Amino acid sequence: MDSLSRYTTFGIGGTARRIIVARSRGELIDTDGLILGGGSNVLVSDGGYDGSVVINRYENIELSGSEAIVGSGTRLPYLARFLAERGLGGLEWAEGIPGTVGGAVAMNAGAFGSCVADRILYADVLRGGELLRIPRDGLRLGYRRSAIGDGDVVIAAAFALGSVDPAESLGLCDGYAAIRRAKQPRGRSAGSVFKNPEGMSIAKLIDEAGLKGYTVGGARISDAHANVIINTGGATARDVTDIIHTVKAAMSEIGVAAEEEIVYIGDFG
Repeated sequence: MDSLSRYTTFGIGGTARRIIVARSRGELIDTDGLILGGGSNVLVSDGGYDGSVVINRYENIELSGSEAIVGSGTRLPYLARFLAERGLGGLEWAEGIPGTVGGAVAMNAGAFGSCVADRILYADVLRGGELLRIPRDGLRLGYRRSAIGDGDVVIAAAFALGSVDPAESLGLCDGYAAIRRAKQPRGRSAGSVFKNPEGMSIAKLIDEAGLKGYTVGGARISDAHANVIINTGGATARDVTDIIHTVKAAMSEIGVAAEEEIVYIGDFG
């Protein structure tokens, strides 16, 4: 059995019973198992996953005028630059985000004041064995949420883009990437752990609680960004969840319900 840790940005987690790589639309539709894309927003349990995991590598971009139909395994930074080079703007903010289109749709990913909801036209979603084309309104996109359920599989998504100067669009990509590099904590992580409560910054609240640098085993709350937990080397999922529980308890004391943004895979009971 293969370790799932090598397929996540956290570098944490046990094995899966079977790991399958899907590289085409047909393979993604026809292969049963838990779908894992870029692995950038997940925490896999130390016991791993007792089943099949499908690594989504369906990377495809089809252009039709100002519209792009994109395979769900396409990585966001590649997509942003691919479109920018062809004078199609609107997704420059995705440069530097270490995820894939499927996860971005499911979580309505966003940055720098923009998000998936601003540009998406529809998503092709496998639900209960039926392939559905769900329009933007049907996706019910909100802050880090959508109508994509746990058993749903995003196959592809279509985006409406604007006509822009390629050089200017690429400049935006470079600028956003530079900002992310400057702000992003060094080390392996899953990115932001918690959602921001309405009107508040969870990172600021965690910092004010004195939890920056809080460490359990090989996991540590970043000194650079309090909403990021770093795998400093050899961290276990238990180390991470212990930190998460500590943060949630501290937030509860000030009347804030800290809700995780990361997705759990496996048994955490």
